[in-house]
Amino acid sequence: MNVTSPLSSEIANHNALMKWYRDKSVGQRLGRQLSELLGTQLEQVFGYHMLVTGGDIGLDFGGLSKTQRVFRLSSKLTSDINEPSVVGFSSALPVATDSVDALILCHTLDASPAPHHVLRECQRVLVPNGHLFIINFNPTSVWGLANMARRALRWHAGNLRAVSSKRLRDWLSLLGFSYAAPQYLVTLAPRTNRRIGRMLNRLDHWLSSHNAPTGCVYMIHARKRVGDHIQALDLASMRPRLITLPLGKTQEGVPVPRQLGRVATDSLNGWQ
Repeated sequence: MNVTSPLSSEIANHNALMKWYRDKSVGQRLGRQLSELLGTQLEQVFGYHMLVTGGDIGLDFGGLSKTQRVFRLSSKLTSDINEPSVVGFSSALPVATDSVDALILCHTLDASPAPHHVLRECQRVLVPNGHLFIINFNPTSVWGLANMARRALRWHAGNLRAVSSKRLRDWLSLLGFSYAAPQYLVTLAPRTNRRIGRMLNRLDHWLSSHNAPTGCVYMIHARKRVGDHIQALDLASMRPRLITLPLGKTQEGVPVPRQLGRVATDSLNGWQ
């Protein structure tokens, strides 16, 4: 199934992302690294349905996924796809609650004008313990800082709004997700095979292999938690119940159990 978004701003952002990944050398390198990383991450993700939202970044999710069916969110209705299409919003997915086993956001939060609503929808449609993969631009990278400068100088008219990994993890915690550490990709743009270019390429490979937080893109793998609520219910059911003890008549204002009162009376009668 192909889910499309009628929002004009999202359509423009998705088209810009598709062109950037297809035409730019850094986008091509990033696509290769994302394909390798997702191929490893999705090896342990099984189920019936996986939903992919955001721009077309040129990855074969059908070949990478172990789920039976892959649903894709596109920016517009097209006739060059084999799957049926349905119109919807990334912030209001036309998907049943607790019905998706895995969900991949390809810069969906960067392109959406309402990223909080997108994450709430992810929490709603994922099954318990479902997998969420978020691909985002890194605003503190070299690319992110250059993009901020271009925006400030009005050299760039794009509407992409990068969210930092720290802020995204705070949002995920509020929505009840558990998550792994971010994986950062591509710090430096690839160069030619000249000496300086080879040195920069080796440096970029070293930074990516050591997960340096300088990459222009990061990916977070999160899961929908359900254990906290279940554990709270179990503790409530195991809590000991209070029982009432039978009390006799009061003696000088102090309640005394009947059995204890009889024992005391018998003892006094024996001394008389």
